Amino acid sequence: MSAFDAEGYWNKGRLFINRAMESPEIRSEDERRPWASLALEVLAKWSLAATSPTLVADPAKGDGEQLYKALGIRTGGPYVSVTASTAFKRCAALYHPFDERRATRYSSARNEYLHGADIDLLQFPDAVWWSRLWSLINVLLAAHDREPQDLVGPAVAAEVEAHLARNEARVREQVQAAVAAAKRNLARWNAGTMTAPEARRWKQRGHGRLGSTYSADAPCPACEATGTVETDYDDSREIIWPDDEYVDEPYTEITFTPDYFSCPVCHLVLSDFDQLLEANLSDSITIASDEEIDYEPDYGND
Repeated sequence: MSAFDAEGYWNKGRLFINRAMESPEIRSEDERRPWASLALEVLAKWSLAATSPTLVADPAKGDGEQLYKALGIRTGGPYVSVTASTAFKRCAALYHPFDERRATRYSSARNEYLHGADIDLLQFPDAVWWSRLWSLINVLLAAHDREPQDLVGPAVAAEVEAHLARNEARVREQVQAAVAAAKRNLARWNAGTMTAPEARRWKQRGHGRLGSTYSADAPCPACEATGTVETDYDDSREIIWPDDEYVDEPYTEITFTPDYFSCPVCHLVLSDFDQLLEANLSDSITIASDEEIDYEPDYGND
C-alpha cells in the first residue's frame, strides 16, 4: 500500500466531515467549520490519490524521496504531502468544475482562524457557507462516481442535498441580479445619469478580464455585446497537421471549459463555473493555439 493511500485519505475525510455535520446542539459552529474545511482539504487529496498517489506527494522534499514513497519503492516516514493550495490547484485541473479559488478561501480562513486574530471563518451565514462547501465536495465525489451518502450516510445525506439545492438557488439569484444590475448600470451610463462617484467606479472597473491562459469570445447575457470567457485549465489538447499542401507546420488544438466571463461594455462579471452554467456560457470551447509544440527528441543508434 502506498504511503499516500486513497483509502486512508477517504477514511480520514469521512471522520472529519461527520464531525463537522454533527448537530449544533452537540458541536458548536466554531468547531464544525474547522472540521469541515479540514475535510475539504483531505478529500481533495483523496481525490488526487485515487487518480495517482504521486499527485499527493510533495516532489520538492528530499530530492524526490516522497515520489518514491508514493510509488511504493521506498517506505518509512516522514511522509510529506503537497499543500492545500497545490492540492486544490491540481483538483481544478483534473476535476472540472472544482473551484480552486473558492476552496483556497476555505483553507485560508481556517488557518487564519486557528493561527491569527481574524474570525472570517464564522462570518458567512450558515446557508451560504455550507452550500458552497458541499458544492466543492460534491464535484470531487462525482469525479469518482460517489455520492454524498457514501461519505456521510443516509441520515445526513438529506441535509447535504438541501445544502446543494440552496447553492443552486443562490447561484440562480446571483446571476439574475448581476445581469439586471449590468443592464441598469449600462443604461444609466449611456444616459449620463450616474453620479460622479458612480461614473468614476464604472470607469475603474475596466474590461474585467483576468488574463487567464485560455480565452474566447462569447455573447454577453446582459447587453449582447461580445464578452470573454476564460480559464487557466485545458480539458484536452491535440497536435493537428493541416490537410493543406501549402502549410507544412502543425498547430495545437486546445479544448477548455470556461469558468469566468466578463463584458467590456456593460461590465458584467460571472466569476465561477456555476454562474456560467446558469447563464448558458459553460459549453466547452476548442481553439487553435499558437503555443510552441514540444516535440519528442529523435532517437537513433549513431
